[in-house]
Amino acid sequence: MGRLPLAGIRVLSHGFVYTGTAAATMLGDMGCEVIRVESIQRFPSWTRGSMARPPREVARHFGYADNEAGERPWERFYSFHATNRNQYGITLDLGRSEGVELYRSLVRISDVVLENFAPGVMERLGIGYAALEEVKPEIVMVSASGLGATGPYKDYSMFGPNVEAIAGMMALRGYPDDDMTVRNPAPVWSDNIAASTLAFAVLAALYYRQRTGKGQHVDLSQAETVLPHMGEAIMDYTLNGRVARPMGNRDPLMAPHGCYRCRGDDRWVTIAVPSDEQWRALCKAMGSPAWSEEERFYEVAGRLAHQNELDERIGEWTIERDRHEIMQLLQKLGVPAGPVLTPADLCSDPHLQERGFFREVTHRETGTHRYPGMSFKFSRTPADIRIPPNCLGEHNEYVYGGLLGLSGEEIAELERQQLIGDTYLPEVL
Repeated sequence: MGRLPLAGIRVLSHGFVYTGTAAATMLGDMGCEVIRVESIQRFPSWTRGSMARPPREVARHFGYADNEAGERPWERFYSFHATNRNQYGITLDLGRSEGVELYRSLVRISDVVLENFAPGVMERLGIGYAALEEVKPEIVMVSASGLGATGPYKDYSMFGPNVEAIAGMMALRGYPDDDMTVRNPAPVWSDNIAASTLAFAVLAALYYRQRTGKGQHVDLSQAETVLPHMGEAIMDYTLNGRVARPMGNRDPLMAPHGCYRCRGDDRWVTIAVPSDEQWRALCKAMGSPAWSEEERFYEVAGRLAHQNELDERIGEWTIERDRHEIMQLLQKLGVPAGPVLTPADLCSDPHLQERGFFREVTHRETGTHRYPGMSFKFSRTPADIRIPPNCLGEHNEYVYGGLLGLSGEEIAELERQQLIGDTYLPEVL
């Protein structure tokens, strides 16, 4: 088997919360040597046992009851573990000139700098694109702020729900007859969209550099990564003057199209019927009840006009059956259907088990657990979780010693100066 597709590419990641960290993980999965840069001086000054929610600029949340066990609770937050595999982790105080100079040395041996801070943060630290381009002209830098680095909103703070709201997605989420129409799911979709787009932007900029030898700065607006996913609603307005409204689980062109209760406690199945042929197959699966032969249900236009009754009739059939049984029956007849699975269901799902999606990973602080694996399978360069979620400053010696060539004495001196380290925290801890 060959090396991973992006082997040989080194990425300095300042990803925080989700978008940046998830994008760095995708690049790490594909073979990039990702170095996650964290500042131990930025850790919040709460005492252990505090239930106050930590500032969101810190990815290693702690203070939650289920993360209190152990001497280093900041290594145990489940969200950090979900989005930080296949990355090396270092600490560095970028608030001091000595730290910035050390960082410039890392830039000289790297290909990509990735960050999703608000516009201006990197510049105030002295490591914005203009400064890094002087250090290495061919460097690729991707900045993924909420609304981009230009425009009247450029300095506004944004998290996922704000992004989905300002991009119009939240206005379409919900049920048409529900007073609480606007809903925000967890996880936030905009973060996932932005992370994938960010990773793609890195690849495109690297390809350009391969052809021209030139680096560049990519200004990515997380809100604008969501907008293409709103294409149908936007075009319906610009072409027809219609403003789209929430439609719950329904579809403007397919009927039936919904989520139906099944046998058991809070068990559901989704069914989508895109054609008259598949409608007839669904009717066959239901035993061809007399109501399904009524003229109003014969073609899609009639079914769209009578969806409430249609959903009620189908629900009477699904409520008596197991969700997996329904999926298997309908799939054999060519009707798209699938059960609604909980996280517990996913971990025991036979399809995911056979494909080896979940990977067993041992972390030095949390022990051995199953982690979500790769979302792609390369036939010649199979990927896996090579590096567990990194502990704070876990790879300082490898990066500063192995990559920059500093001696043990020089690394120890950096620790004494508290420029780097893996044990220093504010005294209140």
